[in-house]
Amino acid sequence: MPGRVVIFSDTHLGGPGRGARSAEALRPLWKGARTLILNGDIAELSDPTWRVESAKHVLRIQELCEADGVELKLISGNHDPMLSDQRFLRLYDGKMFVTHGDVLHPAISPWNSNAQVLERLNAEAIASLLPSERMELGPILAAAQHASNIKWDDIASHHHPRESRLRKLIALPPKAARVLWFWLTMPGRAARFVARNSPEARFFVFGHYHRTGVWKSGGRIIINTGAFGGIMPPAAVVIENQKVKIHAVQPADEAFRLAPHPHRVFPLAG
Repeated sequence: MPGRVVIFSDTHLGGPGRGARSAEALRPLWKGARTLILNGDIAELSDPTWRVESAKHVLRIQELCEADGVELKLISGNHDPMLSDQRFLRLYDGKMFVTHGDVLHPAISPWNSNAQVLERLNAEAIASLLPSERMELGPILAAAQHASNIKWDDIASHHHPRESRLRKLIALPPKAARVLWFWLTMPGRAARFVARNSPEARFFVFGHYHRTGVWKSGGRIIINTGAFGGIMPPAAVVIENQKVKIHAVQPADEAFRLAPHPHRVFPLAG
């Protein structure tokens, strides 16, 4: 893939009180890029309350990228499972594997109040596959996507009430414990996943879990780009001149920008 490539995820456009504010606010992040890869949860397309507004943001990103001469690649996540048929990318002759990351745990988001339902739906989807398909990456990713989509449809059709502030406060300690435990085990889990499904990959780039970071595990570089509006600032992966650079994403006036200097740099070839 020639030229400068930029990857980030979890902008959660269109949602209430979190995520990036607009496509224009994100535009400085792909300045000078030849290709932009948005790695899932770009907008709140699955929530019927915010779907129309979220779709406008996605269309605006497409317009801006076209105006800037930037090739846009969209990978769907669990908040936008029908955004794209693309669920993963193998780049640079397989050296880099990119997917949203919701497939790393059978419950999609193990700390979620709907985790048990999601795990059941995911298991049912996998059980419906042929035995040979259960060993293939595409069907496994499709099963996770199906589980997310079914759950969002269920929430919409049954008008589930949103949790009260009191219930959210009561749920915070156990939820925080589940999040921390998953964050601790996430790099190893990610390394094992990519070893099974893309063994030639040296780099694994994903998001979803809102845990910005870079780790070395299983002989691979594991990169989580975090989330906009999360408790940790997000990051972007920039590939150019045979180098993989991880830049912090910083707020600047009414927009975001890449930190002037990357905090980690790796040779692409290794």
